[in-house]
This record gives sequence, C-alpha cells and structure tokens, in this order.
Amino acid sequence: MKNSSSPVHLDPNQPAEEAVRSILVELGTSLRRSVDLTVNNSGPDPLHDLRVATRRTRSALSQLGAVLPAEEVATFAADFTWLGEITGPCRDLDVWLLDLSARRDDLATDKATALSQFESEVRAARDRAHAEVVLGITSPRCRRLLESWEAFLSNQSATAEPPQDADTPLKVFADERITKAYQRVLRRGRDLGAESPPEALHRLRIAAKKLRYLLEFFRSLYRAESIDPRITELKGLQDVLGELNDREIQRERLTVMTRDLEATVGADTLAAMSDLGSDLDHRQRELRHTFRNHFDPIVSAAAQLEYRALFDVNASRYSP
Repeated sequence: MKNSSSPVHLDPNQPAEEAVRSILVELGTSLRRSVDLTVNNSGPDPLHDLRVATRRTRSALSQLGAVLPAEEVATFAADFTWLGEITGPCRDLDVWLLDLSARRDDLATDKATALSQFESEVRAARDRAHAEVVLGITSPRCRRLLESWEAFLSNQSATAEPPQDADTPLKVFADERITKAYQRVLRRGRDLGAESPPEALHRLRIAAKKLRYLLEFFRSLYRAESIDPRITELKGLQDVLGELNDREIQRERLTVMTRDLEATVGADTLAAMSDLGSDLDHRQRELRHTFRNHFDPIVSAAAQLEYRALFDVNASRYSP
C-alpha cells in the first residue's frame, strides 16, 4: 500500500464484500507494481514492498475471506503463500546485510576486514536468493496468479448462495473481525515471558500483525485519535518481535555457515563470526526481556476497555 493504512475510503454502511474487494484491489495494484520493480531492480526496497503487499493480501484473505467465494479464496491463499515463501529467504538476507554493514562500521579496521570476508559470503547467498525470486515471479505460475487475481477482483461472482457476511454492513463486520483478532492476541500472549519458546513468540507476532492490518484496513471507519494509538502500539510490539525473529534466523544461518566455511576462511574471519554469534545471542536475550514492555500496554485492563468502547462489543467477550 502507499502508506501504513488503507487509502480506500470506506462507508460504514456499505456491504462488507464490496469493501473487502476495494481493499484487495488497492493491494493488488501495489503487488503488481512491486513485482515489476523487483524484476528490474536488484535492491532491497522493491522486494520489501512486494513482501508487505503479499503479507497484507494473505492476511486479508484469511481474516476477511468469508465475504468472498470460498473455493476461490482457498486457491488464491495457497498461491500467495507460495509467493511469500519464495521471497522470504532473500528478504532475510537483505536484513542481515544491513545489520552486518552497521556492525562493520563500528569495528576496528582489522576486525572490520575479517567481518567483510564473511559479509561477502552472505552477499553471494543473497544474490543467489534474489535470482531465485526473479525466476519465481517471472514464471508462468506467478503470471497466471496475478492475471487471475486481477480478473477475480474485477468481476463479482454470481453465486447461487451469497458468501457468509457478504451483505453485512461494513462497520458491523469490521467490529467483529477486529474483536476476534484482539482476542487472539490476548490468548497468544497469555503467560509469555523471557523463557518462552520461539514458536510461541512467533505466534504472538503473527497475531499482532494481523490485528494491526485490520486496524489499518478499516482505519477510515473510526476516529483517528482513537485508532492511531492502537496501531502505533502494535507497530512497536512488532518491531521487537520482528527483530527477535530476524536474530533467530540469523543465528541458525550463522551456525550452518560456520560449519560450511570452516575449512575455507581464515582464523580472523572465524573469530569475527564467533563474536557475531555471541552478540546475536546477547541481543536475543535483551529482546526477550523487553518485549513485555511493549505488549502489556496493548492488553492491559485499560486497553481492553478502550477496545470495547471503540468497537462497541460486549464486555464479556473480552475475557483474557
């Protein structure tokens, strides 16, 4: 999307299906543009935009798909999952290269040189991953996906039985979906702490991201002074959990690369890699101990009251 929230102006009384299609059309425009830019530009920004548009589309299908024909939703969901999977490794390496460059700038010359040798290995892996991305997004499968997706969004299906909630007034539909997403965040975060397994923190990250996307999709239905702070809180939580996930991926990849490069790089580079691993471990511990500083305000008693007031739901539905 052009910014963090949907630029589509939504009418609280319009049918939910009509609104969801409008949101998906806007995402589709961003998706198509990002695909073209990624093919023609090897830099990290177009790929990042493609990843964001893909994630938002997948989130919209999973959370709002009940207003669309179920069979088509299932097919497109599988295809967009594939698109997310083929672009993931390259984006992970882009993030790591940015981190390595910043780290190298803070090191003494000899240590920076040693780290640069490892950085070149990561860059080579990134170039290979980007070539795989281009291969995927220029493939017949991706071309068919984009063409069929655009055709689907521009032609409302004439089904004998309208999809569930298709004609529900949008504000009613949005309130319900946001309420369910918030309840999921409450459940996912219950009892999580510094020693929680990575999988549990990852599930919370996904739940928070889905809630944020809903708030952004439907932002025009609510007062900005009420909804924007909720979005900002979720962004802060995502920054912490997202970095934790990045560090976890980097640590796993570093372990593999250390084993693979042990016989081909010098002792100074191996030492730099060992120092990097220690710093990744330290940063993960820091993030684990601080994430609740961002999470607790989102699920506090006061926050739950604010969500109830904003989305006009029965208090009993918010039991943590």
